[in-house]
Amino acid sequence: MKKILVIACMIFGSAFAASAQGNLATIAQERATNLSHQMIREFRLNNYQSRKISEINLFVAQKMLSIEQEYAGNQNKIKELCDGVCAIRDTKLENILSTEQYNDYYGSRKILLALDKEFMANTAYRGNNNNVASAGATAGNVN
Repeated sequence: MKKILVIACMIFGSAFAASAQGNLATIAQERATNLSHQMIREFRLNNYQSRKISEINLFVAQKMLSIEQEYAGNQNKIKELCDGVCAIRDTKLENILSTEQYNDYYGSRKILLALDKEFMANTAYRGNNNNVASAGATAGNVN
């Protein structure tokens, strides 16, 4: 009987862990899509640029969520690591955007950061993982 109870607990634990990972992937996708759509409209990107921006933003969103989850409660560490991820984004964007588009992006980073913070504060984290939600609302810099 005890073995069955232990096995049942392990199965439920695995299911909940997989569900949590699925939620993070979904949130990363939504976060990246939100930012990408804003950038596509604001900087008037073509199809190639739009695809590349979406890929880059998904990579950045996944990294940032991972950082926010791993270092929940340590805002200084989260900011430091997210700033590094955003610096990588800047380098990649410089190779995709025209000079004028990149200058517009560079000047709009604070606005984009504010939009990302607002999105994370209002999105799927509601009640799911308060530590990550608060980290997502205060982390990073769209360098």
